[in-house]
Amino acid sequence: MPTGLEIIKAIAEHLGLNPEDLDRQAMLKDELGLGPIELNDLLSSLSQKFDITINPHEASSLKKVEDLIVLIEDNLLD
Repeated sequence: MPTGLEIIKAIAEHLGLNPEDLDRQAMLKDELGLGPIELNDLLSSLSQKFDITINPHEASSLKKVEDLIVLIEDNLLD
C-alpha cells in the first residue's frame, strides 16, 4: 500500500512541483490554484496511478492536500 509520501510525490509530479515543496495542509483551491477541471484531472491521474475509484461526491469535500491523501488511503483499504 502506498504511503502518504508516495501519494504526495504523485500529487507533486502531476502538478509539476517538488514533493518537498508540497505542504500537507496546503489548500487545493487557494494555495495550489486548482479549479474544478484541474482537480478532476488530478483525481483522474491519481485514480489510474493507484488503481482506485474516487466517488465524485467524496471529491467535492476535498479542501486540503491532507484530505486528498486520506481519501486515497481510504479507497486503497476498500
